[in-house]
Amino acid sequence: MDKTIISGDQPFGESLALSGHLGMSKPPMTAGEFQFLLPLVVPISAVEETEKFLRQSGLRDCEGAVLWIAEGGSESFTVRRVIAPMQTASRWHFDVPLEERIRIAMTLKEKELVLLQVHSHPEEAFHSPTDDRKAMIDRQWALSIVVPNFCSDGMRDLDKLAAYALRGPLDWVQLSTDQLQRLLVIQ
Repeated sequence: MDKTIISGDQPFGESLALSGHLGMSKPPMTAGEFQFLLPLVVPISAVEETEKFLRQSGLRDCEGAVLWIAEGGSESFTVRRVIAPMQTASRWHFDVPLEERIRIAMTLKEKELVLLQVHSHPEEAFHSPTDDRKAMIDRQWALSIVVPNFCSDGMRDLDKLAAYALRGPLDWVQLSTDQLQRLLVIQ
């Protein structure tokens, strides 16, 4: 399987009956769990930058992944930067080496945190067992969004995305479309 190294460190919210690909469903996020999440204000420029990177990766027939770096306030988080880490990718996976994760952590400013990862799949949006294990985020309630079709249709139609929160080590829950729409504030 061909792999491509991708680099690009640039600044720059249904039904609760959720299913996963090939029976790999995740439990739905409960209302009690959802209360732990603060709204995430996402500048349209961060969405555009993310879409551009994921589409470029898709043109190489590769998944792509970016991180959204945010600052927290008392009532919400705001995405301040998008980082496309150095990654090895193929049509069916991406991998970010530990050294790159450490490098990114060292670039975070005092109030910044890695709040969310966004990655693409060639077809259906779901969180695979590999996605569970290889996630770049490891903080409780951090988010992972999966965009279908190598982001060819963009990521603004939240109904087409799959979103997950890390409840505990290797323990992911799926957000409903309604939860994702209440969580992401794109402006």
